[in-house]
Amino acid sequence: MAMLHVQNIFPLNITTRVPTTELFSKNGHFPIKFYSYPKNEIIRSKKTNHLTLGIDHVIDPSSFSSSCIKALGDHQGDVLANNGIGIIEFFEDKNILVTGATGFLAKVLIEKMLRTTPKINKIYLLIRSKDKEAAFDRLTSEIIESKLFKCLKEMHGESYELFIKSKLVPIVGNIHEPNLGMDSITAHQIAQEIDLIVDSAANTTFDLRYDLALEANVNGPYQLMLFAKKCKNLKLLIHYSSAYVNGEREGLIYEKPFTMGESITKEKVTSHSPSTKFPSLNVANELDFVSMLNNAIENNDTFNKIMKDLGSERAKLYGWQDTYSFTKAIGEMVIDNMREDIPIVIIRPSVITSTYEEPFPGWIQGFRVIDPLLIFYGKGEYTCCFGDPSSLVDVVPVDVVVNTTMAAIVKHGHLQIPELNVYHATSSYMNPLSLSQLFNYCFEFFSSSPSVNSKGDQIKIKKMIFFDNMSDFTNYILEKLLKEQEVHDLKMQMRIKRKVEYFENFSKIYESYTFYKGRFHNGNMRKLMEDMSEEEKKNFNIDESKINWRDYFAGVHILGVKEHVFNGRSAVHR
Repeated sequence: MAMLHVQNIFPLNITTRVPTTELFSKNGHFPIKFYSYPKNEIIRSKKTNHLTLGIDHVIDPSSFSSSCIKALGDHQGDVLANNGIGIIEFFEDKNILVTGATGFLAKVLIEKMLRTTPKINKIYLLIRSKDKEAAFDRLTSEIIESKLFKCLKEMHGESYELFIKSKLVPIVGNIHEPNLGMDSITAHQIAQEIDLIVDSAANTTFDLRYDLALEANVNGPYQLMLFAKKCKNLKLLIHYSSAYVNGEREGLIYEKPFTMGESITKEKVTSHSPSTKFPSLNVANELDFVSMLNNAIENNDTFNKIMKDLGSERAKLYGWQDTYSFTKAIGEMVIDNMREDIPIVIIRPSVITSTYEEPFPGWIQGFRVIDPLLIFYGKGEYTCCFGDPSSLVDVVPVDVVVNTTMAAIVKHGHLQIPELNVYHATSSYMNPLSLSQLFNYCFEFFSSSPSVNSKGDQIKIKKMIFFDNMSDFTNYILEKLLKEQEVHDLKMQMRIKRKVEYFENFSKIYESYTFYKGRFHNGNMRKLMEDMSEEEKKNFNIDESKINWRDYFAGVHILGVKEHVFNGRSAVHR
């Protein structure tokens, strides 16, 4: 049924370019309400004291741990005569609104700003919660008590909570709603006060249902831009996207903004045959079609299945590898189309990994994009890879992304030119890492520090084997499982079948990345580094070309995943 719907919708009625304001209903909402949040996403509230404002603190450095010494450096006000772009000075007295504030990337940014630019005025954190008390609770449990903030805690000692609560202001909101879900009084106050907006809210699931992906990655930016236009003192808006919004582009990929209606497929078709016609991507039609299906299909299971398939098929039709990269690209188009005189910086990281240096090496939140491949390999479960061993794996430590963000904020916040600038926070151009190299480094690590199984026995792994044919890949896994396990009954046969199906589906999700043929040029990032003083280059390191990937994965990242994701335990066996 899903295939019939999908095949009958192309081409949609794509004839005119629709203004962004007409992509949504007149009351500022999407044509339909796509998503209601699961109950388990609401954090239970606890009694929390109100924020203490305007508190000065004296920092006692005598109690700093050795792991935090490098991170602390000379950040406490050591300004050189040649101060580069002036990162520390720029953030003084600034008010910043951060969306997606409890996410991995945003938390590292918040920590870095508080630690290195303590004279910042307020950081407003948009937090999805049922009320103010629940928002305070999330601030406490997910930020104040996070291990990420241990260096900041050592800097301020007993005054830590007072300092952090004097700077961070949790705001109840939802980026998918008008005024970002804030009440009218709060929205007006924030709009009058903020100098900068950092948009870190998104849904990063590759194969998310199409309706949910549009809600998160397209409606979110739309609502944000509507609110940004109310902010009279706004100097700059920073939006986090992804380098993989470049879709199926190949070769050297430059930092080029998207304009409304363009697509990778059309780009490819016209470059090979300029006279060939291929319809433009019409965002309004995409939204209308999803709305029509939502109204026409009463069975939830049927609708969910159609939406899952539809996102992937629409993405591939227009030249993107999955629903996530497709809808993030559309989100960029919406921002560009609505920006008018608002200066915009879009940061496009590649695959974000654990901290390289700051506030300490190896911190990570959650089981992220590349980690399942590495951990399953170390457990002896992922013994072969459906991918090209020479394909480049573009990874970037999260603190490099954060440092790039802060430097770009200062550069363009000073200029305040009403234009859109794109930064690829990536590594494949200056410091390429191949898929085979990645697994070789992992082989070295797990050979010297093997994982253990449920019986406590060490797991011996072999070098990764690569396949470029899915049938060969699944047959190899099946044969290996049959050799390792005696099949006595139907139950065991079904278990093996499910495991093969799991790794087949797992590999299909990663296929576009394990066979990726592009390299991301990051000239803007390099120019930014040239503008920085030597002191800024040290304290806000964005030079990914000097990272030794063997040392990083073997000595930092895998250990970080084990410690911060699995609390020192091995991953759960499937």
